Amino acid sequence: LREPLFRVDHHHARNKAARAYERYFLERVGCNETSMRYLARVDEGDGPKALRDCVDLLIKNTDAEHIDDIKPFYQLVDLHEHSKTIAEIAMGEHIASIAADLLQVDRVRLFQTRTFRKVPSKDKTMEELFNHATYMHRDLFMVPIDTNDFFTFWCPLRNVTAEDSVLTYARGSHRDISHFMWYGDGPEEEDDDEEEAPEDRCPKEPKPPMFVFYPLQGEKVTRVPPLQFRKGKKISSRRENKELNKISDEYDMINLQSNRHKIDIYQTINVGDCIAHHGWLEHGATSQRSSSGPREAIALSYVGADGYKLLSSEDRNGEEFLYGDFRDEIMFWQWYYDIKDGELIDHPKLPLIWPPQSKGTEAKSNRTEECDLVGHETN
Repeated sequence: LREPLFRVDHHHARNKAARAYERYFLERVGCNETSMRYLARVDEGDGPKALRDCVDLLIKNTDAEHIDDIKPFYQLVDLHEHSKTIAEIAMGEHIASIAADLLQVDRVRLFQTRTFRKVPSKDKTMEELFNHATYMHRDLFMVPIDTNDFFTFWCPLRNVTAEDSVLTYARGSHRDISHFMWYGDGPEEEDDDEEEAPEDRCPKEPKPPMFVFYPLQGEKVTRVPPLQFRKGKKISSRRENKELNKISDEYDMINLQSNRHKIDIYQTINVGDCIAHHGWLEHGATSQRSSSGPREAIALSYVGADGYKLLSSEDRNGEEFLYGDFRDEIMFWQWYYDIKDGELIDHPKLPLIWPPQSKGTEAKSNRTEECDLVGHETN
């Protein structure tokens, strides 16, 4: 990642991925062939402004409470399909062996390659397109695979300091299943003025206790304010003051969303270094400061090869797998509709990269064949 040639190659791949995302978003929200020539402008290299005009139009015609549902999240995916260099890195034996070790599995597939770019801008709409906060989330909520074997390398493409937007991690949250089992503080108390019925005065079996949320015991939960506030940095302009207040609010939201866990933040990450996080680990990031310029990173995601496509919502009591929306579907739409529900994730878009001799081949076994072997003796 430190090589100048890689940066040139990545820039080319990023532009290709950006055009693909711009077309995808415009078509999904209905901003296609109108008098504004949205799609034609993408092909002419004017995609970001086409998206800005589309979003402005959508906001104008959308209720305020639903505006956040239409703002694009610039997901630039499948970089390895646009760059031989990135493909060699993402599917190389060195990183594939590390992926197998971290997942503790024998076989690994490449799930996705992405790039994340936060670019400060004085234009409000462009700021919303390219530099909004990424609030706490878990990647596996947006992955339609029945597996826990999933993780991501996050690798900055320049040295990142405390003045930049860096990832925040909720330590241990990938093991905290009870995080989703909070029942709240119980029902509201009934009106005391109502006359007590005779049956209510009779002895009854004791009621089960209400489930009340408490922070996890042990290490004190840490709240993370931005470093510039902790150091008492002097503010030089009204714009900077507004920007710092915005980032402070973003940190408050990140802390609130992970109030069961200690927040870890890596304030210095050099280009060439990567951070690995599990698919169930809560993580997020603030927006980027204008004084620091653009911040860009590449993400490489891997999954255990023996996962299965999740069953449809009809077979899962109506439970949808996708906690996000169509903006996340770009990560998997190229293979999702080719694989039947419940089948092995055997698809060229999910290449098998480990063990090394498996490259270019796919597993022939599936769930049906495994079931056929039950009850049969082998020599």
